[in-house]
Amino acid sequence: MDSSLFYLTIGICAGWLAGASDCQAQTQYFYGSQGQAIGTAQTFNGTTYFYNAQGQSVASAQQFNNTTYVYGSQGQNLGTVQTFTYAPHTIPITPSLTPIYDSIFGK
Repeated sequence: MDSSLFYLTIGICAGWLAGASDCQAQTQYFYGSQGQAIGTAQTFNGTTYFYNAQGQSVASAQQFNNTTYVYGSQGQNLGTVQTFTYAPHTIPITPSLTPIYDSIFGK
């Protein structure tokens, strides 16, 4: 992707986000095991932007259907993450041939 086109797209999106009245940012802070700052993640209208401890852009992620697309700081495609939902299933209980016996003595 042409870098000037990428920055133009980011500029247009940033301008739109700045003018959007329903845009809310949710910031998550990440810390290491010793309490050191590792970075932050901010979500704007479905896109999550990741920053390192110095505030530099590291990556972004967008989710469509069950697939999350991850992009680097320069807009390069880093890969995808697919989410699959578990569909529980049950085994039907075989009806008893002696329901009265089972209700008295338990089965």
